Amino acid sequence: MDLFYTLLILAGGEGRRMGGRDKGLVEIDGETLIDRLLDAVAPPGPVVISANRNLDLYQGRADKVVRDRRDGYRGPMAGLEAGLAVCGDGPVLCLPCDLMAPPPTLPGLLLDGLPSDRVRRLEDDHGPQPLCLGLHGERWVASITDYLDRGGGSVRGWLKSVPHDVVRLHGRLENRNREERG
Repeated sequence: MDLFYTLLILAGGEGRRMGGRDKGLVEIDGETLIDRLLDAVAPPGPVVISANRNLDLYQGRADKVVRDRRDGYRGPMAGLEAGLAVCGDGPVLCLPCDLMAPPPTLPGLLLDGLPSDRVRRLEDDHGPQPLCLGLHGERWVASITDYLDRGGGSVRGWLKSVPHDVVRLHGRLENRNREERG
């Protein structure tokens, strides 16, 4: 794929299912989840990380690190709002920080031929993957802000209100959103 895009990584959660740990900085086999994701995707353009803690640790891994614009942990939509606001209006690949070994075809699936007036969401054999998105940056910030201001909170809820397409990935994406119990 010869498409220049910005990678937006959502890493701003509370880590409740990870025992309060910052999910992006959790290590698997000696490598943080965020580093594993960056190695797998290797974006051709800038990297933006949406994080609400440990910003100094994320800074060396991104061109920009942003915090939510809203107080408290408002979930991935608040991270999307803050992150997209600094991504410009070009194509953006949005992924969660705990995505393990995404296939090299993922950026193309979500971004190739994507019109600027639509969002593209991924679905795998497990079902919808609402945090794996292709979209054109700043264009969607006003819509997200309006949705959050009206009390909305879920990515799925927001997607119902905007023109979007679903692309299918055969197989199953793995993410690490729970603490390993030994």
